[in-house]
Amino acid sequence: MMRDASMCAHCNEPILDPTTMVTHGDLSFCCPNCAAAMEESGSGSDPHARVHENDLVCAHCGVAIVDETPMESRGDRAYCCTTCLRLDTREQSSGQQPGFAA
Repeated sequence: MMRDASMCAHCNEPILDPTTMVTHGDLSFCCPNCAAAMEESGSGSDPHARVHENDLVCAHCGVAIVDETPMESRGDRAYCCTTCLRLDTREQSSGQQPGFAA
């Protein structure tokens, strides 16, 4: 099944910034952090592969920020990429509860 290339295969959000987009086959991700999260679906030989206790976490989608290159921040909130920053800002300005449910 082909996915919509304009939607992130990990966080299911529209990809607003194509400069941070990562494509793996028919899957598109809004940033390298979401791509890395999808690649960590199993632990393989490392039982701690999905543990990111010292990593920043995106305030919008909750993904661990393992690649700080596309990271954005506003105040004390870190975002995995511009897409999540823009979406969180939209939610805040429209009165919606921003961020993810932990």
